[in-house]
Amino acid sequence: MTTTTDFGKVVRMARIQAGVKLSEMADALEVSAAFLSGLETGRKKISDEWVAKIATYVRNDLGVAAPDLEAAASVSNGSVNLDGLSPQHQMLVAGFARMKFDEETESKFRELLLAASQR
Repeated sequence: MTTTTDFGKVVRMARIQAGVKLSEMADALEVSAAFLSGLETGRKKISDEWVAKIATYVRNDLGVAAPDLEAAASVSNGSVNLDGLSPQHQMLVAGFARMKFDEETESKFRELLLAASQR
């Protein structure tokens, strides 16, 4: 059985909402269905270029909101791209990523980050 990554789940939900099959999306992005499936299942690393292409397709062509797409790609890849961030921001992200939180504290941080992202 193939496991779908967090990124794959977001992309799949967008496709389902828009009524688009994997093969139709692959055709629109000019790639094979196998390649797109590889991105969704984690068999292929999701480059920043593909995150941008898929985000544009989902938002503009499908008209579906996928606010967690970039974050889901980072989770699926197991890394966060720090390019373009100030050194202080990079240190903040790296330090935050290594902290251990209990479930309650993690939930509070999630709520705080969600509220901040909606400003």
